[in-house]
Amino acid sequence: MGGEDCGYWTVDTQLLLTELDASLRNASRTRHLEMLRQMTDLFIANKAKYSAEQVAIFDAVIKRLAQNIGPRAQSELAARLATLDDAPIDTIGQLSSSDDITVSGPILEKSKVLKDSDLVGLAKTKSQGHLLAIASRTQITDSVTDVLVDRGDNAVKRKVISNEGAAISEYGYARLISAASKDKRLAEIVAKREDIPAELQSFLEAALA
Repeated sequence: MGGEDCGYWTVDTQLLLTELDASLRNASRTRHLEMLRQMTDLFIANKAKYSAEQVAIFDAVIKRLAQNIGPRAQSELAARLATLDDAPIDTIGQLSSSDDITVSGPILEKSKVLKDSDLVGLAKTKSQGHLLAIASRTQITDSVTDVLVDRGDNAVKRKVISNEGAAISEYGYARLISAASKDKRLAEIVAKREDIPAELQSFLEAALA
């Protein structure tokens, strides 16, 4: 995901963020958390009224405040932002890349702010828990499911194939049917799909035999 867009910002805005950085260096974690909750409340309550510059400022501030507050508070923030269609982009990017699945999980599973390219990048580098969260999204394109079935363990593959909102390419089906030859439960789940390419049906039948 893109970095902070300074093109939106005036000199006064950049000065404000510099001063915020300086003040945070001397603030306690408790104060960080208080400020984070206040800023998040303010953003959520009035986000429809903000200009692009104001949204970018909130994004930069919330992202800064979300650092060094601990996974429990970050998980709380992720849960609050995950379902917002207009959630702050850079903050979402920071949370989605956390190695702690309690933080990144809600974002990976629910956030519509993440682009396919973001999901592909994360699916290529993160843990099986991260892949399982991505596989649980209500809608997944085949560019994402290709990576999930390539890297995912059996639990991830089963989640993908049982997800009616997951589009699966011919390549993805070939990978799943190959795995299904060693996993009868997976084969049974694959067989329930109605969009299996005709040319792969014989391979699925062999996997079910």
